[in-house]
Amino acid sequence: MQPLVYVIVAVIVVGLALLLQHERRQAARLVERSLELERLSAELLRSNRMKNDFLANVSHELRTPLNSIVGFVDLLREGVYGDLSPRQVKPVERIEVSANHLRHLVDQILDLAKMVAGRLEVHNETLDIRPFILDVASEMESLVNEKNLILSLVMGSALPRIRSDPTHLRQILVNLLGNAVKYTHSGTIVVKTRLLSLESARKDGLPVYYLESRDLPDSERFPHSWLSVQVIDTGIGISSADFQRVFEEFEQVESASRSARSSRGTGLGLSISRRLARLLGGELSLISEPGKGSTFTLWLPVMGAESGSATENSPHSG
Repeated sequence: MQPLVYVIVAVIVVGLALLLQHERRQAARLVERSLELERLSAELLRSNRMKNDFLANVSHELRTPLNSIVGFVDLLREGVYGDLSPRQVKPVERIEVSANHLRHLVDQILDLAKMVAGRLEVHNETLDIRPFILDVASEMESLVNEKNLILSLVMGSALPRIRSDPTHLRQILVNLLGNAVKYTHSGTIVVKTRLLSLESARKDGLPVYYLESRDLPDSERFPHSWLSVQVIDTGIGISSADFQRVFEEFEQVESASRSARSSRGTGLGLSISRRLARLLGGELSLISEPGKGSTFTLWLPVMGAESGSATENSPHSG
């Protein structure tokens, strides 16, 4: 029996040795893979940082010549270098439109680069939201009229004042209204505002996934009151499969027909708008269906006494 015992023990020892050797090889491979992933992650971060720096630097360098072009076009139109002939008026107008469009794109890329780098500043002020939205809507009126659309405002009768950055808030609303005009060929665009409790806002579609991830006290992540600003259009709509893509940088969805692609944007407006909304402590959400229009909702927190005595869900045409 003894030789058999020795054989069994030897087999067990050899098996354990082989198993240990296998585990060591596995551990070594895991360490190698971990180091490789760390290296790839570092390279990806460096590459992304280089891309953002490149975009910011190029955009900054483009601003000076673009401003010069726009300035000289203004001088031409004002007749500083002599009156333009009838044949010259249209080309000069086209130069102006193209230069302004390019300058707008450059500004968007600069804003995006600043947001990614965490360098975009927020200067909050106390805003009376009703006249603020009326002012923005009046700026967009000429674009709406050009396409023979109807712009309606439906705003709560006792909207609160809010603390927000007026420049960034205006940029979000202009982007949303501009998008609505661009992709609506007939019908209406409605701007609708409501003051909602946190519970009602959640039921009405306030996304909480981003708010929950923020490293803030619950009272700041989830204020008791929220202001909902909706831009509702009767345009071409967006497939639910593309909801996330429309908020990504430089993304273009295929909702528009091929003949309409020339009027499509840069793919930055909605991405910047969502980033700005989050920078202001809020969120931007979307409900849409192809052929049935889209509803973009800007959610803005209303802190403490700012909510005042405003009543919830009390629409009033404006």
